[in-house]
Amino acid sequence: MKLFVAALAVALFAVPTVALAGPSIVGSMQGWDTADPEYDLVLAPNGVYELTKTLSDTTHLYKGVDGDIWGLDFPANNQTFTFESPQSVTWYANLGATVGVKEGDEYIFHSMNPPIACGDFMSELGGTDWDQSDTSTTVLSDPDEDGIWEWSSVVPAGSYQFKIVLNNNWDQDTYPPSQNYFFDSDGITEILIRYHMQDNTTEVFSESPPTVVFATAESGDGPIRVKFSKNVDETTAQTPGNYTVIDGRTVYTVLTATLDTGDASVVRLTTNPSALPAGESFEVTVSNVEDLEGRPVDPDHDNWCFYTNEVTFEVNMQLYIIESGMPATVHIQGDTEPLTWDICEGSQAMDDGVPPDAATADSTYTVYEYFSVPYNCDLGPEDKSVKYKYIVDCTTWEGDFDFGHFVTLGRDSLPSRTVNVWWDDQAPGDLIECDVGVRFQVTHSNEGWIAETDTLSIRGSELPLDWDAPDEITLNDAGIGGDLTAGDGIYSTLVVFPTGTYRYLEYKYLINGDYECSEFPNRTLELDDVNGCVTVRDGPMEVLDLYDWCEPLETVIEGTAETSWGQIKGLYRNK
Repeated sequence: MKLFVAALAVALFAVPTVALAGPSIVGSMQGWDTADPEYDLVLAPNGVYELTKTLSDTTHLYKGVDGDIWGLDFPANNQTFTFESPQSVTWYANLGATVGVKEGDEYIFHSMNPPIACGDFMSELGGTDWDQSDTSTTVLSDPDEDGIWEWSSVVPAGSYQFKIVLNNNWDQDTYPPSQNYFFDSDGITEILIRYHMQDNTTEVFSESPPTVVFATAESGDGPIRVKFSKNVDETTAQTPGNYTVIDGRTVYTVLTATLDTGDASVVRLTTNPSALPAGESFEVTVSNVEDLEGRPVDPDHDNWCFYTNEVTFEVNMQLYIIESGMPATVHIQGDTEPLTWDICEGSQAMDDGVPPDAATADSTYTVYEYFSVPYNCDLGPEDKSVKYKYIVDCTTWEGDFDFGHFVTLGRDSLPSRTVNVWWDDQAPGDLIECDVGVRFQVTHSNEGWIAETDTLSIRGSELPLDWDAPDEITLNDAGIGGDLTAGDGIYSTLVVFPTGTYRYLEYKYLINGDYECSEFPNRTLELDDVNGCVTVRDGPMEVLDLYDWCEPLETVIEGTAETSWGQIKGLYRNK
């Protein structure tokens, strides 16, 4: 039995007799030269662009380029692989609907990391659910080199979801916009998953009857989107009488049911009344809808619920504008529909005074979003924490990869609300109002922890500390440069943070370029611009840390200022 889900509707291109010029690999192995003819991709008979090279034993970084210039490169982040000895690697690329034009539908991976069906069934097979680096259970292969990568296995009975992962990371969304595939298993018949690299589509073969995997509203005026676990029959799926919609008080009449032209597992419903107000819970029940083999929807999994919330997002850009100038565009991105992480995909915030924006050119950018959060009717609704962040001019994100703002949605939450944040979570009051000096001191409980030839240094999030500085600030035990006593085993440096610095500092120590506790969070310190000003205080703030102390403190010793894990002033002594 065949279930086909189109991940992205693209025009399939015929294989030309002459390879199209331009697409190539660019990376560390060839000096990041976008026009290097030695790294041109060649269109194979299976419709996939390929290139094989023998490379040296090192870590290689690369991207695909849909042309010969930067700006046509993909994906956003560099991809990597490492060889322990010289060997060959093959790249596979799909350049989307239009070769030579970057449209966001280009995908690439290398033979060292074949595609993985990454989902919530991996643990059923002995792996780790949703682990993009787990190659023990669900790696796809293409032994006949037809460009269709496959995986099959018997999966214990149940309902599951997954996504195809390329290069063992989440940098490329193979089911935009940020959705998953679904399937049901009877626990007896093999599940077969096929990924078509040429056009980025996925097929699932399953013998179980269809189930409803979610229902949600696409806006406050609908339509309601119903998602099945497999493709469904057009006639039964498009019969309005096969659906009921209620919100607990009102029965909605289903006027039309329309099968999605690109995904035959999705049906959209229009209703009367059409308005789906915020602050309500809705239940959708399905009957008599069949799959392509005539199996009706499973009566034990024939309904789904969703609740609705409205949120007006405001971001204060005053500090950004002062430092970097007026942005051309500001977009909000996030992990919950209708927000996505696709760069500049809708959700543009405006400062034009047009509602919901309160005033023109007040440095506060505003956008309204309607959320519809699906949940299992039998289990009841759970609050949903939405992570979001802003991006300026489609290039500059707030914070680092892990940074984000959060808002909680819930059936019992306010149906409509406004959330106001500062860009980068930095408000004027978060900036120090004077120069603050800090003496960073670090030692170790073991003798000989640092050799005379070693370099101990510090990096951080605020200048003059810098995570990216090639020549980081060094510490010494020679009684100079901020060190108080030579030869006492305490290495020190004196750093002055200028007025206007963000007061919440993150930092870490390094020896010869290697970070302490590399898998642990950064140390943190709040700069004191009341008692710590260099013009007021007799001497700098004092910080004393134990190098490579990788456990958070349960208590803080009296008389010390907690930075974060590792702030142990006085604790290491007498050991």
